[in-house]
Amino acid sequence: MAESRAVSTASEAPSGLSAVTSPHQALPAAATAESNDESLKADLLEKPEIKRVLDSDVAINALLMRLKRSLLTCEELTKFVRKKYLMEDEHAQELGKTYRNFFVSEPANSSLQRSIHSVLDFDGKLAQVKNSYVKALQKMYDELSALLLTMTKMRKSLKETSRRLEKDVADAIHSAEKAKSRYVSLCQDWEKLRMADPSKTKLTLRGSKTTREQEEELQRKIDNADLDYKQKVDHSTSLRSTFLSRERPKIVSELKDLILEIDTAMAIQLQKYTIWTETLILNSGVTVTPFDSSKSMKSIAISMTNELDLYNFLNKYNQGTKNSGFVNKNLIPVDYKKHPSMSKQGYTPGKTGFTKLQTPSSSRPAFVVNPAKNSLPPHVGPTENDHPFNTSSGTISSANHGGFHGNGSSSFNSNPTRSSPPSSTTNGERKPVSSMLDVLNSPPVPRKSQDGNNGELDDRFPTLDPGNSTRTTSLTASMVSGTIERPLSQIQTNTTLPPGITKNFKTFGVPLESLLEYEQDMVPAIVRQCIYVVDKYGLDMEGIYRKSANVLDVSNLKEEIDKDPSNISMILPSKNFTDSDIYLVGSLLKTFFANLPDSLMPSSMTAEVKTCLSISDPTTRKNYMHGLIYKLPDGQYWTLRALIFHLIRVMEHEPANRMNLKSLCIIWGPTIFSSSEGDMNDVNYQIQAMEVLINVANQAFEPE
Repeated sequence: MAESRAVSTASEAPSGLSAVTSPHQALPAAATAESNDESLKADLLEKPEIKRVLDSDVAINALLMRLKRSLLTCEELTKFVRKKYLMEDEHAQELGKTYRNFFVSEPANSSLQRSIHSVLDFDGKLAQVKNSYVKALQKMYDELSALLLTMTKMRKSLKETSRRLEKDVADAIHSAEKAKSRYVSLCQDWEKLRMADPSKTKLTLRGSKTTREQEEELQRKIDNADLDYKQKVDHSTSLRSTFLSRERPKIVSELKDLILEIDTAMAIQLQKYTIWTETLILNSGVTVTPFDSSKSMKSIAISMTNELDLYNFLNKYNQGTKNSGFVNKNLIPVDYKKHPSMSKQGYTPGKTGFTKLQTPSSSRPAFVVNPAKNSLPPHVGPTENDHPFNTSSGTISSANHGGFHGNGSSSFNSNPTRSSPPSSTTNGERKPVSSMLDVLNSPPVPRKSQDGNNGELDDRFPTLDPGNSTRTTSLTASMVSGTIERPLSQIQTNTTLPPGITKNFKTFGVPLESLLEYEQDMVPAIVRQCIYVVDKYGLDMEGIYRKSANVLDVSNLKEEIDKDPSNISMILPSKNFTDSDIYLVGSLLKTFFANLPDSLMPSSMTAEVKTCLSISDPTTRKNYMHGLIYKLPDGQYWTLRALIFHLIRVMEHEPANRMNLKSLCIIWGPTIFSSSEGDMNDVNYQIQAMEVLINVANQAFEPE
């Protein structure tokens, strides 16, 4: 900084100067100027008007007040630095670990993925830069705290010393005033006695005394009072002189030095703060945009070659020695060939001899391949036993795959319609059926009768079997009309749902492992659906999970989902939903966990949970609970994780929903943890365990 000031001074020099001083030559001049400034500042306190104040009786009180103001400033600066340190530390930690949780499942095979990884790595570098800044702020906070503590103690000591000395002087002066009053009073009595009649006597307990005797006695008292008065005056004068000439200047000087010391220390810390902040910004800029521009974040972001990535991906299929993978064997057409036994007989016997066989294409059966159209025959096997959730044998039509409605009708039929193969049209072309709605909107087509003649128009459901039998499908009114009261399900998953009570497999009351094994997912669909609804509509509702819905409504919805698990779409509220709809979802979620054969935290862990709660140290207790969570099977782990993070989001909206940590623990503790073996009514340990579980969530679970 001194060099820059010297350079600016040199550049502003008059043009008539023949030589320009270099920055290194200007440094001594700048140092001399700064020393002159310091001497001028020091001379300010030696001016007569300042010395007059410092030599007065108000000096100590004024300096104590000024030092207190500096201490308050130091305290506020310390609080700010601590707040900034904690905030930057949290940001650095999150910045350093968050980027590691993304794009870790797939290898970086393309330039886009490599660029994303490289750009995200800059977050780790910025976190390292910020860690240095955090350490500097922490050191600054420690120094300011020590400065504040030391200065507070020294001010208190000087204040007590000054008050004690002032009190000693004041007490000595007060004693001298009392001695003076006593001396003056005795002198007045002596004057009165001299003016009295000498012949009168004074009666006392010891007898009568003449005036002469009274004067002698009074004179002795006056002499003693005069001696005491003089001694106390001399003592008070000596104390005051010592206080004013030695003690008070010493205290004033120390207070002045303390004020300058603490203000100078805070100024230095403020300069450090500005330098560290400037260094943070400069280092962050150099990290993002280094001097080598080819390694900057921007150059990495624009170095992607999407066309080359796609070329390399597709070219992998040419690297094999065989090209058999290019052809789908199911799509190879069948060539028409006459049987050898028939090829010799070109004619069939008739009334008048042999007539040539005619096989017009119009009379060809529907299940025979038409090589000209290069299409496959439709599926001719029976489909009555096809499983509605087995996607490997066919594609479930859109009419049954997402048609969740609020009218309570099941969206999964016992014989769901699959995407049918191409069907014959009047022009001989085959048109695939993408959904049952396409079927309803398709025009009627004539069906060939057994004898080849055109029969009546067929209904709007084309056959999935080339035979005469037709398959029917179940369409709800909302599917046909297109009006849906409830939004479509938000659960996007390729997994299968339980078959319901029609196949003796319910959703409620079954072991969590069995449910997840059937769904082939980590969290049950009903749990994800309930959490989605509450997150979207119920986080700001007062008493969510505390207010219960109508028991009959919960039971009816539970029965509908047990009958057909696809009815979880009924959990989603309608467009004109009320608060009771959301409370119903919360009660349904609690009912699901309450109906599990074993609690989410298994009963086998009850003894270990109680051992965890008996640990007094909070950190050790949280680590012990972390270990218990680590022992959970995958299903319980991921389901518990989804629930706990959801409850944390509910707590974050406490000002609106009034659901704090204690309220949620009271509600969910008895549901998540099994009851005590010794006392079935003891819920205190369940509440306490739930509180520890929520507090350890960020440590024990993978981040969302």
